[in-house]
Amino acid sequence: MRDTPLAPRHREAGARLVEFAGWRLPLQFSSIAEETRATRHTAALFDISHMGVIRIFGADAHRAARRVLTRDVPAIPLNCSRYALLCNEAGGILDDLFVMSEMPDAVRLIVNAVNHKKDVAWIRSHLDRSTRAAVDDLLGRTFGLALQGPLSQEIVKASGFRGRLPTAFGAFFHGTIAGADLLVSRTGYTGEDGFEIFGSAGHAVPVWDALVEAGAQYGMIPAGLAARDVLRQEMGYPLWGQDIDEHTTPLEAGLTWAIDWTGDFVGRSSLEHFQPTRRRIAFRIEDRGIARPAAPIFLSGRRIGAVTSGTYSHNLQAAVGQGYLDASLQVQPGAEVEVEIRKRRLRVHITDPPFVPSRTRLGWTRIQTRET
Repeated sequence: MRDTPLAPRHREAGARLVEFAGWRLPLQFSSIAEETRATRHTAALFDISHMGVIRIFGADAHRAARRVLTRDVPAIPLNCSRYALLCNEAGGILDDLFVMSEMPDAVRLIVNAVNHKKDVAWIRSHLDRSTRAAVDDLLGRTFGLALQGPLSQEIVKASGFRGRLPTAFGAFFHGTIAGADLLVSRTGYTGEDGFEIFGSAGHAVPVWDALVEAGAQYGMIPAGLAARDVLRQEMGYPLWGQDIDEHTTPLEAGLTWAIDWTGDFVGRSSLEHFQPTRRRIAFRIEDRGIARPAAPIFLSGRRIGAVTSGTYSHNLQAAVGQGYLDASLQVQPGAEVEVEIRKRRLRVHITDPPFVPSRTRLGWTRIQTRET
């Protein structure tokens, strides 16, 4: 089991550590309630060093990335990123990730830890032999932090950051904190404004320390995996392995917006002819109880779907979750259904996410469209 470069700091802080995707990671530092509330009201700092970092480099790097991803990578401006999907030939989602246009001859992918090695092997196997591109797996060589919350920018500035901060969601620049060269991206998976910061593994501790010291005056606290799961649920974001997987297509998952149909990519032909028989939904439980994966969903006594993930939100004072319903049913947001939990059927309302307002910055694509 791997430790992140920040393991000493987690132990010093008394974090509760758990195994996740082959890594030993902090589940929580204080309480889930405190960590999620801090993210929404001040800021929280997450160690995301377990996330996979993969570089595709070479003269044809952008074209090679276009072939394996659902995004038109050559059209992404330098220093910008997009949420993208890695699909198999049948259109199933092998992973969801962020693709970053780093250099004219280099693309960086930030992938899920559980899929890291599989993604590297799959991408390498789908590079055309005539393509002037190769794959570099940065496993163990990097660290990552997610600073999320409305006071994130003030904390980065107070940490002694030197460089240009990106202003649009999905944009990134290089800068320094504590003398370390860093890639600072205005991204995250919480629905809050904030940054994801990446650098060489040896610089992790001084950068963490600088942000913790700067954040103390703003009420920032460290946070773990449990809070991250609640925060993404409050936004209705899917988690790979629970809400999406290789047997789920973007059309079923409501992720068609992450597909650029201009150009060819693996899985395109299958997706063009795919007719979804189910669709992903979000819900809020009105009774007491938390929905667990595989819990059946009923409408008027008839089973119409199943839960894929669920949790309790202290920000909402209610349990929320996601699942899939029969696509042929006209079950609209606001409709009441039931979820069976331990042989009890609880009242549930289908809801259009997010459950709390998103406060991410305007994305670079929308700014670009507005300005043109």
